[in-house]
Amino acid sequence: MEAVLDLISKIVPVGIIGLVIKAYIDHGLQESSEIKIRIRESKENQYKSLLTNLMGFFVGWEDYEIKDKTKRKKQFLWEVYTSVPVYASDEVIKLCYKFIASHSRDRATNDNSDKIYAKLVLAIRKELNKIYGQPDTNLIEKDIKVLKVDF
Repeated sequence: MEAVLDLISKIVPVGIIGLVIKAYIDHGLQESSEIKIRIRESKENQYKSLLTNLMGFFVGWEDYEIKDKTKRKKQFLWEVYTSVPVYASDEVIKLCYKFIASHSRDRATNDNSDKIYAKLVLAIRKELNKIYGQPDTNLIEKDIKVLKVDF
């Protein structure tokens, strides 16, 4: 009987230590998950703002509530030059600059901007999915479109 009590007195502290370690690890994992959620939400909001302002470059998608028709374009440029380099992936940054170049005055047409927009959206989705460890999107460039509609 004494041997059993001795064995129990040795096992119980090890079990308690194990429970404490498990609780610590569980807490760390939960905290890490919450941080990932906040990071993704923050990036989503930044990218939504970026894409909203980018829409000012597309005919038919100007913001008619704003008197200055170039305001969205200027805001997009402002974001690209001030905020995007801080939070965006290299691929997103390069595509933003390509998009701007596709609208430069010396370009005869900006048809290429639709393709760049699609690549930009896919790069953003890829980056956001990576935060959660989700697989890349199955969408391809031709699936992402900015349709012009008459109102």
